[in-house]
Amino acid sequence: MASGEINTSAGGIHPGKPIIWPTGKGSGQPVSSPQTAESTGGVRQIPGRTASTGGAGAAAEMAAAPGKATTAAPARQAAVARPLTVEDLRSHLIQIQIPDTDFNVKLASMMLKDGMELSRANFVKVLSMLEGTNKGTNVQEAAIMLSMKGINSPKALQVLSQFMAENPQLAAQLVAMQEAMGNLGTALGVAKGLLNPTLISQLSSLLASFDETVKNLAEKYQFSGDNSVKLNNFMSELRGLKALLSGVQDQSTVSDSAEAQVFQAALSQSGSKLSSVIDNLTAQALLSQKGREEVNFLYQQAPNAEAKSLKNVEIVVKRDGQGEKAAIDYENTQVVLAMETSNLGKMVCSMIVKGKKVYVIFVFNEKEYGDEGRRLIANEFANLQKKLGDKNFIVSGYQVKVDPAMCKVSPYLIPMLPSLEAQLRKIDLEA
Repeated sequence: MASGEINTSAGGIHPGKPIIWPTGKGSGQPVSSPQTAESTGGVRQIPGRTASTGGAGAAAEMAAAPGKATTAAPARQAAVARPLTVEDLRSHLIQIQIPDTDFNVKLASMMLKDGMELSRANFVKVLSMLEGTNKGTNVQEAAIMLSMKGINSPKALQVLSQFMAENPQLAAQLVAMQEAMGNLGTALGVAKGLLNPTLISQLSSLLASFDETVKNLAEKYQFSGDNSVKLNNFMSELRGLKALLSGVQDQSTVSDSAEAQVFQAALSQSGSKLSSVIDNLTAQALLSQKGREEVNFLYQQAPNAEAKSLKNVEIVVKRDGQGEKAAIDYENTQVVLAMETSNLGKMVCSMIVKGKKVYVIFVFNEKEYGDEGRRLIANEFANLQKKLGDKNFIVSGYQVKVDPAMCKVSPYLIPMLPSLEAQLRKIDLEA
């Protein structure tokens, strides 16, 4: 058996189309399945892709996701698929002049799992983004995500990797910010002599107005006409308030008095909580940037207006296509809602839209919640059908699943193959 070249035209291993946007149905058969058709010359060809007509020196494509094709080997040779191994990755890294260290092999594996072609240019780009960081898993994932979206910014990497590591919840951060602003308002009462009385009065009025804005925040989240999920001017208000408080801190009288210490501490805490919310919204904006098809979605955390206490709803909406021209096709998309419920724990609702038909998948974290969820959903299904019917959509069916791994939004943010060895195939040439 002669081993085929593993390069694509770009000089790297391409993973094909990774399994993204998990659904309740199968995602296709492995490359090596009996569904392959044998073409003229003895080369097996996967349905859906035309075989290469290159000469003896033509390269065979190394990796493909289930249901996707590999290009053809030279005439009168059979292309035989086998699982991709770590040694294949080491060999390929050496071929593209990258040291085959354990770290590089793991990073290469993550790139393929995340649907990124393993070429020298891509690897060097991701590796350069990791310089000066701790190179942890979350940082690597963030670097790959940003690279696939065409973003190369150390600040963006810092914000997104922290977001992915900590999974901050906007609702909780807003509560903490409100408490900090309340403490600052109280501290203003003892700030006489530290600030101009007019400034104290104006700042007190501003904090009261801002508190009212946060309380009514859920109403400000909306889908706008340009196919984006956004919060009306809130980011600008946060940044403006942070800059104002920073200026107040600079102008306040320096003193060792207890009143001054309380006021300075309140200012510092308020600035910190504002920064946390700003970073969260910035990470959401980064995740929502247009890029490759695999990572082309809108992402938003929104306070749940229906919850008794301030809780999150995480929203992910798949765009159609890739790059700047990508947009939401309202008749061919998937909408994911992840939320914390009061009596059923964490729940993910995935709505797959095809034309005017909607298939709904409800995922729960624990079996007891799933059993109760089945009962409640069955009772409310007619109501769901009516509400979607009012929007001219037909519910074609639904299912309820218990799956802790999928009862979160991250699989939709970091689309990846579930198993590198199981899903990626190396093509060898058999004479």
